[in-house]
Amino acid sequence: MDFTEFFQFLTTIIPFLPKIYNPVIYNISDLVLVFFWFVAAVISFYFSYGNARLWTSVSVGFFLIFWSQGYLLNPYASSYFRVTAVHNIIGVVSILLISYGFQEYFTFTHTLEITGSKRAIYIATIGAIIVGAVLVYLNPKPNLFVLRNYRMAENAIWLFLSIVNILVIYKIYKEIKGSPIANGILSFALVFFFIVMWKGSELYLQMYQLDASWQRLLSNDPDAVIATLEAAFADNAAPASSRARRSRC
Repeated sequence: MDFTEFFQFLTTIIPFLPKIYNPVIYNISDLVLVFFWFVAAVISFYFSYGNARLWTSVSVGFFLIFWSQGYLLNPYASSYFRVTAVHNIIGVVSILLISYGFQEYFTFTHTLEITGSKRAIYIATIGAIIVGAVLVYLNPKPNLFVLRNYRMAENAIWLFLSIVNILVIYKIYKEIKGSPIANGILSFALVFFFIVMWKGSELYLQMYQLDASWQRLLSNDPDAVIATLEAAFADNAAPASSRARRSRC
């Protein structure tokens, strides 16, 4: 589904919105994926807000997964590479939070003590995202190669920490085996198993340059090449430079 004209119309009636230079096309699969991550985000945030401090890190982490996956629907992600890089940083912050939360829970099963406050988790999370975004905007504008490095780094961190989380969850399960929530805790291991498959497969394709978007670029697909050029020129003083290239294709 092509929403390019809709978002371009918005930029004409709302002058302060950045211009859209690349096509904004949504696949049904992307819409379904982001919708379910949104549902998971709402449930996670609600669960964190109304329950004990112990689950705050895990719940906020799952909430951030939705925002990290939001680049699939962000109309500026394909036109402004820095926006995509920030989405990758949010993805890293989310898995760090989730991992920290399970480590906290494992410690709790031994000491029955929990330190800190929800406010501290919220402030630290927002602070980490802001610092990451500032670093992205202070550094040179990322090109397509740099974005691949961002994505590969995010997938590698997710893969490693997801495996660690499976081991930590198993240890938690052994500590609370026989309690009413033991099976619920163990179900998180299944979630991380599928995450390992998801992130591991993406990382494999990226390492061997087998991912579809990269293959299209390497094969000089006109739409892929033009989209990349327009994104590269999007926040320049003369973004129309790439459009001149379109006329020569």
